[in-house]
Amino acid sequence: MRARMMRGLLAAALVLYSATVLVPAQAASSGPAANAPQGSLQQTLMTHALVLRGQIDGREIQLSLQPKKNEDGLEGRYFFFGGASEILVAGEVDKDDFLMEESLNGKDVSGQWEGHREGQSIIGTWSNADGSVSKPFTLQLP
Repeated sequence: MRARMMRGLLAAALVLYSATVLVPAQAASSGPAANAPQGSLQQTLMTHALVLRGQIDGREIQLSLQPKKNEDGLEGRYFFFGGASEILVAGEVDKDDFLMEESLNGKDVSGQWEGHREGQSIIGTWSNADGSVSKPFTLQLP
């Protein structure tokens, strides 16, 4: 009985290992991240979901991003700490360049993010839909 329990635990550990180590490695070997330079922002963001923290014009934010299913690009949402609602985002990353649009209602574009990787950060400019307001943003990579 003890041997059967140990085999069960070993099988569960192998399933967990393959889900956390092998699946992300397979994702990096196919799809948009496969052609990205090793260690690029594109490879970092297009292989698995991430939660990033940072600031827009000094206001603290948390941004959750993941690769889109069945199509190229990223999708996610962010919120301001102390704020009530989440804001939807979708965009793309090419090598170390980052471009996203955001929407308050899921239909209309309410803002745009343009940035690039600098070390372990994404640095750029957030602007509202018509471009009349722009603010700096930074996001820390894990």
